Amino acid sequence: MISHHQLSHLLVVLLLLSTSAMSEEKPWREIRSPHFRIITNGSEGAGRHVAREFEQMRSLFADQFPGFNVDSPAPLLILAPADEESTKKLVPEFWLHLGPKPAGFYVHGPERQFAVVRLDVVDDDRYNPDRFKVVYHEYVHSLLHLNFRWLPTWLDEGLAEFYGNTRFEGSQTYIGAPSRNRHSMEVFNQKSSIPLAKFLDQRGSFSRSEQDTYLFYMQSWALTHFLTFGPDMKGGMRLKKFFNALQAGTEQKKAFQDTFGNLEQVRKNLDDYVQLFAFTAGIIPTPPHADDKSFTARTMTLAETQAELGSFYLGTQHWKETRVSAEAAVKNDPKLALAYEVLGFLDLREGKDDAAAREFSQAVDLDGHMYLSLFAKTMMSPLPHSTSPGDRELFRAALAKVLDGNPQFAPAYVELAKSFVAEGNLTRAVTLARTAEKIQPGLAGYHLLTGEILLRAGRPAEAAAHAVYVANRWSGVDHDQAMELWNRVPSAQRPAEGPVDVIPPDLQSVEGTVKSVACEPNLLTLTLDRGGQPLILKIKTAVGGFSDTLWFGGHFNRCYHVTGLRAVVRYKPAADKSAADEVVSCGFRDDLPAPASAEAAKPN
Repeated sequence: MISHHQLSHLLVVLLLLSTSAMSEEKPWREIRSPHFRIITNGSEGAGRHVAREFEQMRSLFADQFPGFNVDSPAPLLILAPADEESTKKLVPEFWLHLGPKPAGFYVHGPERQFAVVRLDVVDDDRYNPDRFKVVYHEYVHSLLHLNFRWLPTWLDEGLAEFYGNTRFEGSQTYIGAPSRNRHSMEVFNQKSSIPLAKFLDQRGSFSRSEQDTYLFYMQSWALTHFLTFGPDMKGGMRLKKFFNALQAGTEQKKAFQDTFGNLEQVRKNLDDYVQLFAFTAGIIPTPPHADDKSFTARTMTLAETQAELGSFYLGTQHWKETRVSAEAAVKNDPKLALAYEVLGFLDLREGKDDAAAREFSQAVDLDGHMYLSLFAKTMMSPLPHSTSPGDRELFRAALAKVLDGNPQFAPAYVELAKSFVAEGNLTRAVTLARTAEKIQPGLAGYHLLTGEILLRAGRPAEAAAHAVYVANRWSGVDHDQAMELWNRVPSAQRPAEGPVDVIPPDLQSVEGTVKSVACEPNLLTLTLDRGGQPLILKIKTAVGGFSDTLWFGGHFNRCYHVTGLRAVVRYKPAADKSAADEVVSCGFRDDLPAPASAEAAKPN
């Protein structure tokens, strides 16, 4: 038993430790270049160097791909921690296992994106010869997904690897060179290359075998390099022809063989190619970019630092750290809008809707430019669900103000499209849905939204084309939704070549409207309404997902905000009737709003 004296001593020690920890917190620096924002607890010069590297990669793509959109609708924040200890505080999970730690990584998100660049690693090429490769690789992914509707996994990874090894050396830039790690090509001596018929169809880059995963990445780089610099490839012009055929909707293997010839022959040529002693690299003049001496720099306040780190923790799903950082920021500066916004999204995820609404309102009141807070505040109000013409106008005006803050914020266009669907103005709804598609072509749900509206507008052939496009390129909930759309198109109005249905035949499904949900550790109890009859499902573990068009999708938690949605549960019937069926997946659908009236639903 602890005595009163011992307890008092313990409390004093804990208080001293807490005070010491708080005193170690120091403000970070902010560096702003023309297109990027970097925060760092390292030196100002190192931060400027990181900003310059990103500006150079952006300039490279703008120069090499005229017409490319090189500015993401989701703002990018680059964090440049000074050393291992600082990085470990940001992402402690990387230190839970043995092995090398990343020099950098990229966090994709629908509302914000983050890149982390460890300064003590990228400043020393003896420690890591491919210093910026991981960050370049992920940044290239973000640019590809921003500009193209779909890419096969091998080409997506191949281009990211191809450009991830870019080297900016004075007035010259080297593109497509192999990794400077001398062991990188050894995998081709240890394992046979993957047959192209299987390789082209692979949907994910990771497998259970670490060596197979590495082989896939290296073969993706090698094939992309071969199709760019290999014999008779015309400096990548044939690859561009293949690429254009893909974007036009041609089936991948057909487009590949039409462009490059027989698969087995291409594989044989590739196997010979990877045994070369040296590889060609493209050499171009380094594109013009801003001088890092022109970048602005300042020391942030401690509260600003805490709010920015809270935003990062929110994006990386470190919930405890998110709350600690954001609440500390509010305590240190009660007028800091970002801190309230971070708390608002955390409260939303935890089902604390009243608190979240207050946080969002506070953020908007403090800073009218907080478009994410304004969007969330608007969506949590009664306006989205009102059928009153006056309320619809107020709703659309609020969304227009959101778009004033960020004209490329696709979710606002999605909600506007739904609003016009409910009103029956399907022509306007299609236009808005296609705008969202164009802004974020990598989201399957946005393509399906357009398809659903087209079907309701009496344009079934176009709707079917959207269904085929998504079903043949995405998996999981996206594929399932595409098949649902396809099956609702009258058979006489479908194209001859339908989508590939990958749902295993031994699975059965049940669906209904969610009436209630209860969450316990490792158990979800879902009550569905099926034509007035309740169905209670107890789900222990199940993969699942949700429609891309759910406005709170970036903060989705299946324990909250799913009431009223349509749920589709897939399960494998138990062989023993006394045992429970095995639930395989549970997906939540964001269906189109019902038309205001039969008359309003007629095509415009």
